[in-house]
Amino acid sequence: MSYTLSLDDPPEVAIERVRREQLEAAFDGLREELSTESIHDARKRLKKTRSLLRLSRPERFKRHNRKLRDAGRALSGARDADVMAETVEDLADRFSGRLPKVAFERVRAPLAARAAATEPEGSADTLGPLLSDAWVVRDVDLTASLKQTYARGRDAFKVADKQPTAEHLHEWRKRVKDLWYQQDLLEEVWPGVMKAQAKEAKKLSKTLGEDHDLAVLDELLRTDPSLDGDELRPLIARRRKQLLKQARKRGRRVYAERPKHFARRLRRYVELV
Repeated sequence: MSYTLSLDDPPEVAIERVRREQLEAAFDGLREELSTESIHDARKRLKKTRSLLRLSRPERFKRHNRKLRDAGRALSGARDADVMAETVEDLADRFSGRLPKVAFERVRAPLAARAAATEPEGSADTLGPLLSDAWVVRDVDLTASLKQTYARGRDAFKVADKQPTAEHLHEWRKRVKDLWYQQDLLEEVWPGVMKAQAKEAKKLSKTLGEDHDLAVLDELLRTDPSLDGDELRPLIARRRKQLLKQARKRGRRVYAERPKHFARRLRRYVELV
């Protein structure tokens, strides 16, 4: 199973194949076992399907987008608490010696306990209606859609660069992830180039993802005194400053071109296929 549009098929056929593959894999995983892992995989596949939706822009786009979003929200597990515990572990490794180990452990332990006590919620039935809800795709212009994704990400970068709030950085990350997924989808247009560009977008997404996890942890420590984690907050601020510097550098590389130049280059690739 490949998250790539085949250029050997008409666009609407290739889009439907990827749509069904992603949703069927999510459905089968949940039906086999309802667990934190299967829920995480299903939610990831739903996000990839939404990126495909934005690229193909079928009829009744808003309806399809809402249904995919709601399906993802109906699935929940222990992963969020797991991620918070892992984020504390990463801080402990990165800033080893800056604080006593017990300062990290008294935050990590209750977060890990919360994760262990969280029961997964949802079922494969949540995705059943999506499988039969085929998209009607006509006159798809993949280049124009990718240009729009690129432009939205570039605009989000400008906002986050000027005002790097947690909300702005998270919004930028979502747009970067769309670009990454859609460049993966179009890898066959020019495999070497598109794969390299998707790799850069993925690196940027991961950097912003780590920042998001730290921002969530910082807010949790601020609002939940039972965690007794005030000592960790300066370390979180320091690491987020480092990540912002990395994200800006990678963002300038990923979004170096103006959208019209980006689209012009992509159209040349398509013409050469």
